[in-house]
Amino acid sequence: METQDTSMTNLIINYLPQSMTDKKLHQMFIQIGQIEACRVMKDVKTGYSFGFGFVNFARPEDASRAIEVMNGLQVENKRLKVSYARPAGEDIKDTNLYVQNLPRSITERELEDLFAPYGQIVQKNILKDKYSGLPRGVAFVRYNKKEDAQKAINQLNGVLLEGCSEHLSVKIAEEHGKQKAAYLAGLQTGLAHRGTNDTLTYLSY
Repeated sequence: METQDTSMTNLIINYLPQSMTDKKLHQMFIQIGQIEACRVMKDVKTGYSFGFGFVNFARPEDASRAIEVMNGLQVENKRLKVSYARPAGEDIKDTNLYVQNLPRSITERELEDLFAPYGQIVQKNILKDKYSGLPRGVAFVRYNKKEDAQKAINQLNGVLLEGCSEHLSVKIAEEHGKQKAAYLAGLQTGLAHRGTNDTLTYLSY
């Protein structure tokens, strides 16, 4: 069997609710067409969802229709962003920011309002305490372009936000070994367990 070019069949689904499982994601998208692989990306140790997943269709036309039908769909308190996954490359390196010293009361809308002026945000994730469910003052924000991520660093790193006692820390996530492991190792390990090697080279878009 020939290896299929997944550039037109592999989709990334952003803004998944925490309750989303592989099974639920599969049930949602199987209505569109045959699925080769489906995975919600989670931390392998804690099970915490990173808020995105991959769906690889058997046919390009089904992937295209899934974008038309599912993009913008409201699921619980989230609105899905469905688009083609793109191969990892120079253009998407250094786009993922690791943000510390955020207000403990910050919401996703407030996080987006803070970072949106510097470019298109394709993914954001506020880390929460697994026991209390409250924000930990830490988040990931991924931009579409690395120059936009750099703008955000230049403008926001070191800023003292209202209600905070410590200055905001905004850095490229890949500079932090532990954070990179928590965020990216789950992606690669999860896919490796699935056996879908074709999607190992894909990152969030």
